[in-house]
Amino acid sequence: MDGRKEVRSHYRFRVLLSNGEQSVVAAYASTENVSRHGARVQTDRPWAPGTYVLVKSSLGELWAHARIVYCQTLPSKMYALGLQLLVRTGAWVMMQL
Repeated sequence: MDGRKEVRSHYRFRVLLSNGEQSVVAAYASTENVSRHGARVQTDRPWAPGTYVLVKSSLGELWAHARIVYCQTLPSKMYALGLQLLVRTGAWVMMQL
């Protein structure tokens, strides 16, 4: 295994995840690492892999449409989600990692 092809930043910030279909299905999460095409976030509820979500950052104009690739159970009733960023808008596109 050669590792990841993209450099990942350990830049941490809060995001709001929403499935876009039901406004009540939303959760705050915290990024663990981010690249131009993906992110790993921690949240307090599980999400089904394959779910499409809207990601809005607490940093301002960072928005993305993403697909949940995996949901891993962590200690203390937390979950790690792997997000594939499909469409990035606003400052996310310009973010230097």
